[in-house]
Amino acid sequence: MVLGKRLKGAFKAVTASIKELTSEQLETFQKTGSIVVDGHELHEEDLRLMYTFDQTSGSAAQYEAHSDAQVLVLLDVTPDQSMVDEGVAREVINRIQKLRKKAHLVPSDEITVYYHCQPKGEYLASVIEAHTDFILATTKAPLLPFPVPKTASIIIEENTQLKGSDLALTIVKGSSLLKAPPNGPACSYVNLRVKVNNKEQEGVVLLENPKGDNRLDLDKLRKVCSSIFGINNTQLRFFSDRNELTNKVDLQAHSGKTLLVTSGPSPPGAVPTTDTLLCPYVNLLLCNAQPAECQAGDVGTLLLVNPVGQNELDHSGLLSEAAKVFGLRSRRLKLYLDQDLTNELPPETSVKSLNAKTLYVRVFPTTAEA
Repeated sequence: MVLGKRLKGAFKAVTASIKELTSEQLETFQKTGSIVVDGHELHEEDLRLMYTFDQTSGSAAQYEAHSDAQVLVLLDVTPDQSMVDEGVAREVINRIQKLRKKAHLVPSDEITVYYHCQPKGEYLASVIEAHTDFILATTKAPLLPFPVPKTASIIIEENTQLKGSDLALTIVKGSSLLKAPPNGPACSYVNLRVKVNNKEQEGVVLLENPKGDNRLDLDKLRKVCSSIFGINNTQLRFFSDRNELTNKVDLQAHSGKTLLVTSGPSPPGAVPTTDTLLCPYVNLLLCNAQPAECQAGDVGTLLLVNPVGQNELDHSGLLSEAAKVFGLRSRRLKLYLDQDLTNELPPETSVKSLNAKTLYVRVFPTTAEA
């Protein structure tokens, strides 16, 4: 029977008296299974004993107690230092997510979070440094210490306090994780040895540029080849190891190979091959902007000479061709030798000295973006 229905009007008074029972009375109830409160006999099914520490002792907040029959369990609920640190890291995550929401960002928006703790070297800074990977795994955004790069596009900033330190958070557009320079040409390519109209030439065709964009099929390869080598012949034939390529060929599978180009009816002889590009090149990394003209890649390759021994680029040509690669023809660019954008490429730099290096492309904002 429910105790309230049995006691009726006396329920509140009995409940108050139960709360005043001493430990000695409760111990007797635990042994006998019954107790009389305000003239009402109560049994084990009427009462549930709960254990707690004396609030005047120092153990009240440290332990939680529970019993099962004659077994008393004490659980130490005091968090250790690692748990405390993780709790602080979770609060940093909470601040970042709130700032993200304040800026009306969605999870798919690519961002980087920069932070600064003052005073430096205090508890909060050490927690963030130790839990950077944990914070990154939750926020899905790179977390880096100040300073914010001068070229970064800032979305939102906020100063707050946490654990006795001032915490500055800045969210910028795009991922600022350092990209490793490509090892070799960033884009797929083929070397070409052209034998047409009793004339022999050598050069390179990039099969994509930027990486992943503007991929060529065989028909496009013919047109590009005609343009590079100045050939007015639409009947060009391409051979790899004496096998003629057909329109069904996947040119990406031939990346890095040397193809022989002819217009004659018979297949050529053996084609000399090489493991490297026939022409010098640089890789390009677009640092602070997005490519245009329906392109997505921010890594490209630029041939410094093509065909072999012809059309060598100067500094002005480098800027112009870099803009074309990323579809930024109307934008002002600068080229740098380092990803921090502190070492600008000098105009007098010899093109030959740049072979196989990576140049970092900085795009200046338009009037509307400034």
